[in-house]
Amino acid sequence: MDVAETVLLDNEPLELSRAAAWLDSLLESAGVAPRVIAALQVALDEVLNNIMVHGYADLESHQIEVRLTVDTAAATLEFVDDGIPFDPTQHETSSSGDVASTQTGGLGLLFVRRLMDDVAFERVDDRNHLTLRKFVSL
Repeated sequence: MDVAETVLLDNEPLELSRAAAWLDSLLESAGVAPRVIAALQVALDEVLNNIMVHGYADLESHQIEVRLTVDTAAATLEFVDDGIPFDPTQHETSSSGDVASTQTGGLGLLFVRRLMDDVAFERVDDRNHLTLRKFVSL
């Protein structure tokens, strides 16, 4: 079953549970395998936490857009925010996988890169667009 849904979240930690429930419901109804759901949940939590904690220089309320698309080939999560420009694909993480040599704050990014099959970033109209793709077999 193809899925294309979007949720708007405030940059508040309480929104993490709402996002997790939203993602679970959609992925389960699409018939996505539990191991893929688990990987996407870890990535969702890590990315949203990073945006909420590190993405804004002010204490104002901001919205984070999360889009999910699922087809027979892949599940794709796209995060769009108006935070500080940050390209996680350019952030250094240890290529050896050595946790001790990973830059402070980079461990979550390392997990996300390892869990996903594709990670892409672009900055468009003063907004960060991070796209994570995980191959599925429905």
